[in-house]
Amino acid sequence: MAARFFLPLMLTAELMMISHAIISAFLARMDDPETVLAAYSISFYLHAALGSPVWACQVVAVSYIRDRASFLRMVSFGAWVGTPVIVLWAFIGTTPLGDWVYGGLFGAGPEVVRAAKHCTLIFIGMIVFIVLRSAIYALFMVKQRTILITYGSILRLISLALLLYLLSGLAQGAEVGAAALVACVVIETIAVYLMARPYLRALPEGDSPPPYRDLIKLSWPIMVMHLAESGVVFCLNIFLGRLLRPELALAAFGILDSVLRVLLSPTRNLIPVVQTLVNSPRDLPAVLLFSLIVGLSFAGIMLLFLFEPVQVLVLIGIMGVPSEMADYIAPALILGALLAITMTISALTRGLLINAKRTNLIAVSSVGRLLVVVLVGGGAILIDAQNGAMIGILALIAGFAFEGLLLAGRLLKMRGSARWF
Repeated sequence: MAARFFLPLMLTAELMMISHAIISAFLARMDDPETVLAAYSISFYLHAALGSPVWACQVVAVSYIRDRASFLRMVSFGAWVGTPVIVLWAFIGTTPLGDWVYGGLFGAGPEVVRAAKHCTLIFIGMIVFIVLRSAIYALFMVKQRTILITYGSILRLISLALLLYLLSGLAQGAEVGAAALVACVVIETIAVYLMARPYLRALPEGDSPPPYRDLIKLSWPIMVMHLAESGVVFCLNIFLGRLLRPELALAAFGILDSVLRVLLSPTRNLIPVVQTLVNSPRDLPAVLLFSLIVGLSFAGIMLLFLFEPVQVLVLIGIMGVPSEMADYIAPALILGALLAITMTISALTRGLLINAKRTNLIAVSSVGRLLVVVLVGGGAILIDAQNGAMIGILALIAGFAFEGLLLAGRLLKMRGSARWF
């Protein structure tokens, strides 16, 4: 059952992250790729960081959607969470605040700052559709119809490739990537809504939607988790912008992150697997064994980068980066095996605590992971390290390892309690 539930989510995660890799691959083939990739990367990471409370609504919805009233409450809750995000993005995209964020914090040049601000404004169009899509995907998970999520992701990927092909023929710049991403999310949301209509009609009406107070109580640590997770890459970009060659460091880490998202993002979907399938202590051994298999499998995939032909195929052949940048990135990819293990442990322990509705420690561990990343990034600057890709991967490994160990310790203390699962 775990495999049937997880495999469509795994494929969905791969498709979602392939979409980011596709964008990077298109942008890498434009004129002045370092500038274009740097602008898109920093605007995307800011978009992911500041918009992360909206993404957290899907995790919360899985725990609460039981009838039509609760579904509508989750949509309204998502809209309530998304409104201040839209306002903040508008300020960043239209005021000197954006110049300070992208130029001051990230250390980007004027051309990169201008393009990044344009991308931020474009990303505003995504929020309304993300709110509805998150509630629909949570409904599919509750009904254990995760294959429908995969169908929506396939449509998004196909539409993204077509949009990028059309738009890149008409214009150049990071804005092409942002516009294509927003448009494909709109297409995906409309499609999954049509797929969800039979399930929505079948839901009982319901007259007691979850109170906003309960939603906030459960969701705020998960929002902190998503904020910190996105903030990790956000902070890394701040440090990378202070290296000797900031554009190269930012662009290279953007490519590295795109590849890592494609290859390792399925490990994050252990969270809904645990959340949905662990209903008693008897379910734990099978889920733990399944998680072990997942972690080792993805670690093995990353070890393939020990072979130079694999490095050339992925970085130069698929991602289209110049050979200098490929040499810069390749050593970091090999360490992805350690990242796969630490991400798996982190996702498993988070899922168990969310399942038990013990989410406060997740907020603490997420902030702790962010602080570990800051320490690694700051230490790299102090010792004058220059490879931005290597700095990034080491910081990610250290952060996930800290979080996984902290949450695992808490779960061991909970062992035998009435709320272990």
